[in-house]
Amino acid sequence: MGQLSHNAKIRKFAETAIKILIVIAGCWVLYMKIIKNQDVAEMWESVKTSFSSTKNVLLMALALVLMPLNMALETQKWQKSILPIEKIPFRKAYMAIFTGITAGMMFPNRTGDFLGRIFILENGNRIKAAMLTFVGNIAQMLVTVSLGCLAWVFFCKGAGQFYAGAISLIVLILGFLFYFNIKTLIYFKRLIPKKWRPRVENYMEIFDSFSKKDLFRILLLAIAKYIVYSFQFVLLIWAFNVPLYYFEAMISIMFTYLLMTVIPFITITEIAVRGSVCIFVFEKWLSIMGISTSFSMMVFSASTMLWFYNLAIPAIIGLFFIRKLKFIRSSYGS
Repeated sequence: MGQLSHNAKIRKFAETAIKILIVIAGCWVLYMKIIKNQDVAEMWESVKTSFSSTKNVLLMALALVLMPLNMALETQKWQKSILPIEKIPFRKAYMAIFTGITAGMMFPNRTGDFLGRIFILENGNRIKAAMLTFVGNIAQMLVTVSLGCLAWVFFCKGAGQFYAGAISLIVLILGFLFYFNIKTLIYFKRLIPKKWRPRVENYMEIFDSFSKKDLFRILLLAIAKYIVYSFQFVLLIWAFNVPLYYFEAMISIMFTYLLMTVIPFITITEIAVRGSVCIFVFEKWLSIMGISTSFSMMVFSASTMLWFYNLAIPAIIGLFFIRKLKFIRSSYGS
């Protein structure tokens, strides 16, 4: 009994220490990305100018109001993705999305976001949960790549448009075939050395838990999420007085998201890379549309504000939910 009590105290101390370290690391990353970042300072200068118009303020406010909806759609997508191992209440899953964003800030391309999610689970196997989170991420990437490839065609001319269309079609067919047959990942177990294969098989069989209907529902949520956060971008573009109609703005936004998906970046330099991609894409698109490329700097401000709304603010909120995570359990679910 005394030994069990001693072990419980050690687990509690270790749990607390891990949470404190994560909060400290999260605060440092956010300090570097928000307070010490020149790009954010430039964005606020542009915001001050836009605040002279009531219409622009309302557009910024509406984009901010859509942030909780964006998080809610991501929550539902994650809930459905990990349903094979654990059914999580919406409120709890919603908190996990915020802690995931906080954790993701510390990794390149925010690849660590699953770490802030899986430790909210009560009983579900965390390795399987990480693998199932991967399914929702694939659905989101499929939507981003599909619409990005469509936008790519608009950026090309002549023979280039044909080749872009042909390559895009091949990529989309392969992408959708893979997604709706994701259970084929199980066959990759043959590449695993025999002595580890039985354990790996136990984990990889989780991909056989999804029906086509389940995958379709996850994909619909990914599409809905894409519509919301791309509309946030459009609203902010309008708030910074960029003269583009909705469809015109969406073409450049879709291509921007495509490039951001395929270009890896270190998390500390995320805003700089995001801004560079936006400026590159929008300068080209504005030139095609016969509009002054000087507006591309306003797009950079809109992109930075979108990052602030959907990543910085949720990451700050996530810091307050870190205490809800359980890093050490006495036993694990299957």
